[in-house]
Amino acid sequence: MSEHLTEIVIFTVLFLVVSGMGFVASRWRRPESLDSLNEWGLGGRNFGSWVTWFLVGGDLYTAYTFVAVPALLFGAGATGFFAVPYTVIVYPIVFLVLIRLWSVSHVHGFVTPADFVRARFGSPTLALLVAITGIVATMPYIALQLVGIEAVLKSMGVTGHLPIVIAFGILAAYTYQSGLRAPALIAFVKDTLIYVVILVAIIYIPTQLGGWSGIFGAAEQKFAATPRPPTASRSPPPTSSSTSRWPWARRWRCSCTRTASPACWPPRTAT
Repeated sequence: MSEHLTEIVIFTVLFLVVSGMGFVASRWRRPESLDSLNEWGLGGRNFGSWVTWFLVGGDLYTAYTFVAVPALLFGAGATGFFAVPYTVIVYPIVFLVLIRLWSVSHVHGFVTPADFVRARFGSPTLALLVAITGIVATMPYIALQLVGIEAVLKSMGVTGHLPIVIAFGILAAYTYQSGLRAPALIAFVKDTLIYVVILVAIIYIPTQLGGWSGIFGAAEQKFAATPRPPTASRSPPPTSSSTSRWPWARRWRCSCTRTASPACWPPRTAT
């Protein structure tokens, strides 16, 4: 672990700073009481565009962006680029809808999408289903963040589940105490770190590795030297014993002798 001392020190300092900000956030723009969903879950609806911009950026660009997508690109290749067109397509659609949703919710005092659905359609059952869907859909994303934290800790030589449990416990504690104010205040630090990482990744790191041409040239040599994985062998056509046990296989084989349908590849011709 001594070779990772620098990383551990930087991680520990940032973790302590962010955790302290999470607990202090309960006093930031503090109202008379946080004992309401409007104050605890929405920050009293008084963040404004500037704070909201940082908050949205901090929520969207997470361990998924910096760990999961690059890992998918490294392991599966171009398949990982789905995240780019997905983001380009989804952003305009989501924000066009959310503008109207926010305005209606602000006027009527709605806190969650379930509140909006119940008032719009007059159905408590539908509102309950929307709330359950939101909770269930969030669980895999939370799990992904924990996996990302675990991957970062392993890269520093820290193993085991105890550090993740401690980190999650501290996060849950300051979120419970400060509500939305905690991630909103932490987002200023997180977004700043994101911009630093981006600048380092696209400017500093290439200068240390011989430029972008050197990086992609080394990648090309690596892929050229890597043998291709063996292709899956095709299943042999049904034998007489199998067709005797499964009548549908006999009918499928007979039909394939009369046609060159793609479903019967490789095609067979009648003799």
